[in-house]
Amino acid sequence: MKLRFYLVVFWSLVLSVTFLTSCASGQYRDELVEAYYNLGNAYGELGNLKDSAAVYARAVQLDPSFPNASYNLGIVYIQTDDYKRGIKVLESLLDQEPENIQVMKVLGWGLFKSGDIPGAIGMYKQILNIDSYNSDTLKNITILLMDSNRFEEAYTYLLQMASLDSVDPLVYFYLGSAEKELELSTGLDWFDLAYQGDPSSEEYIRSLIEALETEADYGKAVEMYEVLIAINPDPLFLFNEAFILLTALEDYKKGLVLLSEAIDNGFSDPERIEELKLFPDLLDRESVLEVFMTPPLQSLEEIPDPLPGGSVDPALLN
Repeated sequence: MKLRFYLVVFWSLVLSVTFLTSCASGQYRDELVEAYYNLGNAYGELGNLKDSAAVYARAVQLDPSFPNASYNLGIVYIQTDDYKRGIKVLESLLDQEPENIQVMKVLGWGLFKSGDIPGAIGMYKQILNIDSYNSDTLKNITILLMDSNRFEEAYTYLLQMASLDSVDPLVYFYLGSAEKELELSTGLDWFDLAYQGDPSSEEYIRSLIEALETEADYGKAVEMYEVLIAINPDPLFLFNEAFILLTALEDYKKGLVLLSEAIDNGFSDPERIEELKLFPDLLDRESVLEVFMTPPLQSLEEIPDPLPGGSVDPALLN
């Protein structure tokens, strides 16, 4: 209904301007620009981005100083993967309003989408020069810096984000990862905070376990494996917990049960299995080796179908 209304208004304005020819006053031009803008919005709400871009472009052509049309046009170009034109429109708009943070954010997004990661990082840095605690921008720039292995730069922004009242667990995870990469620590404390913030994240739990193992806190590592396995009983996690129980904690009762469960569920990494078999201080090596020698139980689905014929010839039983 809204689009139909805009179309009626739009074409009535087009007819008016055509009738008045090129001598139309600025008032009629402004009304036509507004109609193009509203029609672009209506097309956008309906998901018709191609037509939306066309009428926004017409509005900008008639009035290059109308910022809303330029802003929306830049967004639609980027949404339709026309990055070059979208970036050009937004850069032109930014020339008119050099400290417009919202335009800078969209431009940074466009640069990122186009694959210009250094350009996107540079734009986000410009935003932070104006608003050093802009949370969205801090998050975006740290993600890009971490993905670009620029850990030292990312670490500075991450510490800044960690000082805010409300902190996303991802910030703690990245801080742990950055400290680990920069060899400042194992990241244990940060990974623990990330896990506390989101106890359902496998990635946070696995990073915490790795840090615990690095610091030889095997008891806590086993506790976290229990949490992880409750979320995802992957045979790899079962094997890893069994490995710690058998080699570091010497809990053979529980360790052998978990080891059998891992093997029965398909764990078959030859390097890890060999590492366990040859572990120098393995006290009950015989029991461990026996697990690998015992064939796993077959489920009904794995039992082969009968041979062709379907039944045994009674004559063979005599």
